[in-house]
Amino acid sequence: MADLIYAHCALRAATRPAVTDRWPRMPGGSVPRSLAIGSGVWLLVSTVPELEYEERGLATRVSDAEWLAQCGVAHHDVIARAARTHAVAPFRLLTLFRSEARAIEEATRLKTRIGRALARVSDRREWVVRVAAVSSPVKSRRTRPTTGTSYLMARASESRAVAAATPGARRVARELVSELKGYADQVVARPSEAAHVLYDGALLVSREREVDVGRVVRQWQPRLAPVGCRVSLTGPWPPYSFVSLDGRRPNH
Repeated sequence: MADLIYAHCALRAATRPAVTDRWPRMPGGSVPRSLAIGSGVWLLVSTVPELEYEERGLATRVSDAEWLAQCGVAHHDVIARAARTHAVAPFRLLTLFRSEARAIEEATRLKTRIGRALARVSDRREWVVRVAAVSSPVKSRRTRPTTGTSYLMARASESRAVAAATPGARRVARELVSELKGYADQVVARPSEAAHVLYDGALLVSREREVDVGRVVRQWQPRLAPVGCRVSLTGPWPPYSFVSLDGRRPNH
């Protein structure tokens, strides 16, 4: 069977991006390489085995949590590696093409959208801020529930946390987010199924303003504690929440 082309991201560079054998790889895949699209835009791709990644193979593989997690980690690691030195526009996980020619054709069709996205995220990175209600002082990171009982206990703990938060908690959380917006080019609220999460959002921040964002979060931590909340800031991440490039499946 023929191999498939896996698309990681588009990026902007004056010359061909340097990629070495030490770069992350998709499960069963090759070292990433770049394909020229024109006007300083490149497509970062890998070769992957069709037997594992074609439609019928994926129908089985997507139920394999371990394999899917390995794909997700490798996909992110390649994009994050490229984002160290370039503006990147990530493709969705498992964006596949039948050939390099089809990948280039699709990227060329999306070239205007890609160019706008790269301009928007140039020299900027994503940071995630989360405000959550807590029922007790912050302890070590929780382990993921592995049984039905532990899951129910975790949800009960979340409910207690929400009950412990003062009526002004959501207002204070909104005030924090309002201040953070002053340092971000764009803010996207992310839906959360966890009842104790009062706010979960992504910020697109220029590298020169990242220190300011960290400072604001640190200043708000003692103000949130009295109302039964804590705030966390994670990143930097590639701009996943601010770029949408939908690749086509290989049967096109």
